[in-house]
Amino acid sequence: MTPKACDHCYQNKEKCYFAPEAEVCLRCQHLGIVCCMSRENKRKGRRPVLKSFGHGSLQIWEPGRDREADVSNAKLGASALDRRSGRVDIGLDNTPLPANQGESNKNAPLSGYPEKVLLQRRLIPQTALDAIGILADGDKFTTIHIPFAMGRSFMQDLRGAIHSVLYHSGPVVIDGYLAFLSLVAHCQAPRLHWTTPDLRRGATALHNLRNVEIMLPQDALCVLLLGQALFVFEVLADSSTTSAHSIVQGALISAKPWYPLLSRVPAFDTVTFCPVLMDIVGCLVHRKVPIIRTCVQDRIVVDRYAGLCSSLLPLLYHLCVQSHAAKSGATTVDWGSTDREQPEDCYTDIERSIELWTPDIPPDFFTAYDEVEIQMMMTQANAYRLAALLVIHRLRFPLGVQDPLGQDYANCIFHEISSLFAHSNTQRAGAFPITFPLFISMIEVEGPGEDLLENLRRFPIQSICMLKLLEFVRHVRKIKESGENRLLFDLVEHDLTYAVIP
Repeated sequence: MTPKACDHCYQNKEKCYFAPEAEVCLRCQHLGIVCCMSRENKRKGRRPVLKSFGHGSLQIWEPGRDREADVSNAKLGASALDRRSGRVDIGLDNTPLPANQGESNKNAPLSGYPEKVLLQRRLIPQTALDAIGILADGDKFTTIHIPFAMGRSFMQDLRGAIHSVLYHSGPVVIDGYLAFLSLVAHCQAPRLHWTTPDLRRGATALHNLRNVEIMLPQDALCVLLLGQALFVFEVLADSSTTSAHSIVQGALISAKPWYPLLSRVPAFDTVTFCPVLMDIVGCLVHRKVPIIRTCVQDRIVVDRYAGLCSSLLPLLYHLCVQSHAAKSGATTVDWGSTDREQPEDCYTDIERSIELWTPDIPPDFFTAYDEVEIQMMMTQANAYRLAALLVIHRLRFPLGVQDPLGQDYANCIFHEISSLFAHSNTQRAGAFPITFPLFISMIEVEGPGEDLLENLRRFPIQSICMLKLLEFVRHVRKIKESGENRLLFDLVEHDLTYAVIP
């Protein structure tokens, strides 16, 4: 029986020749490309009728379509956003996603919400059809995406934003989104058999991110979402990575001309604020200048990941700028001074602003979010304010100098976080983005942070990243105990090999 044509020859409608006993066709061998036959045989009999779901937002794909799309995704990557009209259909129309039954009251828990059961009874998402299936089902979507929001109250907005990005820019973002989904599902269901991260998809997605041509605001939104997905993929896939922060910065650089427009659209908040927070945290740690300088909005933004910290971000941006200037020698700081009240330095004004900062509370805050979400957001805001003050302290003084004040800041952060765990039921909560405050505090004080790691296990992404950062924390403690008066941020520059997440 003559073997069927390979994927390359089939797609290009060319005759496919195989030498005797050869596994690669002559054409692919000549071109030096991978020769594979991944497509399924065509269905025999009458073609099935394409039907719509009841809500009209998704279409059923024909069998095998997504496998062929996977093979050709690399070819679509650079040109998929290079368009002035139209779109490439991946099975979505532009109808808003419906809320699930029972989602009208977002404070009510999802009925029968079986997180690990859902993940263990289905395959890890491998195809675009899997991604669409997850997006269509509110429970499945929440199960996988809840580690990236502080509660279910944010899920419908996040689901709608991802639906919009896939509708407009599906071929560009789908590889990164699938690579992200697979790793996140594994992290949430440890009983699942671990498979190697899909580096091919990740590489294709990174190529897409680097080569997109932004023509429309929707394209910029796609870039911001893809940058976040690849950031998560990088920190979960690699035990030692220094490139995750540069991925987010690259996405923000590409989207920067469009960011003022995007930031004025409330529906986009769920995609636009998180990468800015990621970048600012990375810049605080590595003494860089963030890509986006956020402005105080004429409305109060409550974000799925930044919580109530949106008005703190401009102050943190200013702190990053001052820190980078001091590192570059543009300003001078008296490292040898032990009198905190004596010098007025480049950090004095921003320190006073951060000390006086309190989060803006929208009028509907206490009715729009449930009790645990409210407590988590208030705790996060206080922890980030204290962490910023601790950063200023360690920018002024090396390790071993003025330690009592640094320890006071650290213990206040530990108290904020431990109080939440002691008085709130966070078993069904979403993300708890306090990795950066916890990380900076554990360098100052040994013991309380390690005790909190057990509570942090219910937040899989934060727990995984914090455990990977522990090696650096212990390294800094040893240097501190040896009596070396080293600047913390010099050690970060030379010895930190893993990304610090918010």
